[in-house]
Amino acid sequence: MKHLNQVLVRWILAVAMCSALIACASSLTLGSYSSFGFDMGKDQQDAVVLNYRYGNDKYFTQAPEQIIKEGKGMYFQSMSNFQYRIDFLYVKWRSTTNGQVYEDKVDLHRSLPRDMNDQTVYFMIKGAQLYVYLIAPEKRLPGTPPIGPRMYASQKITTLYPDQSKP
Repeated sequence: MKHLNQVLVRWILAVAMCSALIACASSLTLGSYSSFGFDMGKDQQDAVVLNYRYGNDKYFTQAPEQIIKEGKGMYFQSMSNFQYRIDFLYVKWRSTTNGQVYEDKVDLHRSLPRDMNDQTVYFMIKGAQLYVYLIAPEKRLPGTPPIGPRMYASQKITTLYPDQSKP
């Protein structure tokens, strides 16, 4: 009888642990693997990034605390293997031409495709304007003018922000 109780307790614990794992996984809206990046040294951008935050309310990546604290900023970042659904991008930057500080928060929840596998979210800054692009793994169609970052000019690029459909 004692052995039966031990087996029953182990079985109940195993079911409880599986249930907890399933609950955690369902609260984290998993997407496919995607990337995120920026490079202020390319495409004649005139800014230094003081802070960024990319992700959702629970899972995000942001500029290192030391960079934020010192206010020196950063010029480059590239990360990959995001497995969760992205909701927003926040960027704070300083113009290298006039020294003015700007910030913007972009809602990406509705802009990003459901399947983010091998896609890259990349941002650029021109003066006071933040531009956010989605870089797809597919090649750009012949005859389509290139947009966004030159290093991805051969790939299919979609402008996510500013919204090009608005006048």
